[in-house]
Amino acid sequence: MLNKLKNHYKETLTTDLSNQSGYMWFTTHTGEPFGIKQAALSDSEVQLLQSMFDRYENETIHRYTPSQLKWKKILSGENNVNEQEFYRFIHFFSKQPIHDHTSFSEAVSGLFPEEAVLLLNEDNKSGVIIETSKQEFNDTPYEALKDTLSTDFYNDLSIYIGLFQTDRAVAKEIYDREKNDFLSVQGYLQPKAVYTIADLLPLMLLHNASPETKKTLTGLLAEWMEEDRETLNTIKVFVECNMNISLAAKKLYIHRNSLQYRVDKFFDRTGIDVKQFKNALSVYMAILSLEQL
Repeated sequence: MLNKLKNHYKETLTTDLSNQSGYMWFTTHTGEPFGIKQAALSDSEVQLLQSMFDRYENETIHRYTPSQLKWKKILSGENNVNEQEFYRFIHFFSKQPIHDHTSFSEAVSGLFPEEAVLLLNEDNKSGVIIETSKQEFNDTPYEALKDTLSTDFYNDLSIYIGLFQTDRAVAKEIYDREKNDFLSVQGYLQPKAVYTIADLLPLMLLHNASPETKKTLTGLLAEWMEEDRETLNTIKVFVECNMNISLAAKKLYIHRNSLQYRVDKFFDRTGIDVKQFKNALSVYMAILSLEQL
């Protein structure tokens, strides 16, 4: 069987265990390990190989650094700490399993400071990067993280940036809550390089709103959804751009006068001035509620 695979995959197949980076590893029925370059495998080929062979997991994959081991125990509840030091969780979720742990770890290390700690969950489809030194949002290439990892590993990642924290005694609670918050609204999120609590919170509020509240919100704009979806989408983008007409017009690829016309049209028909923060917030929540129907 191994010879047949070698004939098919040629130089993209190796049995050299010292060169594991970039390969997906399996064992034959006789226990022989072999690796095939991930770039050479289609999704269907991966599924076929996984159905025919056991995955080969080298022991080095599960060798944790002291920092990784410490945080693994903290997040599993095995280790209670009483430290007041900065940390922040960068959660990531993948549509497909991440098999090449070594290359993935190297890619993350190249984008984050040395103090950052990477942990993959047992499902190999999610994990967390723990920042232990404070980085300004603009100083760390969070958006590049998604682009780099998605491109290098042929895998679509969703990335959620948690809040700054200092009390490590509640790290497990915060980690679990942030992860569950994201998963609870993931299906409603618009495609984006990275997400923050500002992206999640409106959807979380709607998710937990009473039926009466949802009915009030959808009733506010129900007729618009049937008649003029374009105007509603314009209002949504306008609010997301902090009511900045020039920025919203640029994002929508329309002239600012056209956008102003739609905002004025909305006011004339509803009496709601979305240039005022409270009104904009109410309308934005109503639009999100309609989109969930």
